Amino acid sequence: MRVALLFALALATAGCGAKSDSAPNAAVALPDSDPRAALPKPPAGEPVEHPSYKLWGTFSVGTSVTQRTITDSKKSAGHTETTIVYTLKEKADDFVVVETQATTKYADGRVEKNPPASTRTPRFIALPPGVKREDWGKPSEKGARGEETLKLFAREFKCEWTESKGSTDAGAYVQKVWTSTAMPGGLVKSVTEVKAVEETTTIEVTALTIP
Repeated sequence: MRVALLFALALATAGCGAKSDSAPNAAVALPDSDPRAALPKPPAGEPVEHPSYKLWGTFSVGTSVTQRTITDSKKSAGHTETTIVYTLKEKADDFVVVETQATTKYADGRVEKNPPASTRTPRFIALPPGVKREDWGKPSEKGARGEETLKLFAREFKCEWTESKGSTDAGAYVQKVWTSTAMPGGLVKSVTEVKAVEETTTIEVTALTIP
């Protein structure tokens, strides 16, 4: 069950409460040979700031966040652990480049280490059709929400949390997510439960480097 892991990855390309996947000049995976190939172009429609640029653009190059995703399932996959390292490789006034490197330990003992991959995200994208400018970046009204301070690495992060419900092929799930603008990339913690298969997926930040 990959719901929580997908949230972490989608955070870099989706606006809060607004779809941006149909907008031009969205985040682009770059070939390792040339991470600056195809520099961002001005958006074709009304420009709005990309949520991921806001979450990385205030930090210095070299900033790194390590997230550990643990999935425990009593009825299916068992215990799976994935570690993803996000590193800000490049920053300009109009784009950022973030490198990701994932390593997964499966329940059967297998270890899979993926090669690093870079993603370039433009600062501005076109406002998606049907979304008002004043609503861009605002969270969806669906689900419970609130504020909570989480302590990590002797620091306090003032977080906004949201709780949502949905379904996957494994069954209905409940997901609670904590985010903070003080955390590079935004995600501080996520917990997803699928009762039908007695499965819990937890994402936590295990290392943080801010030059």
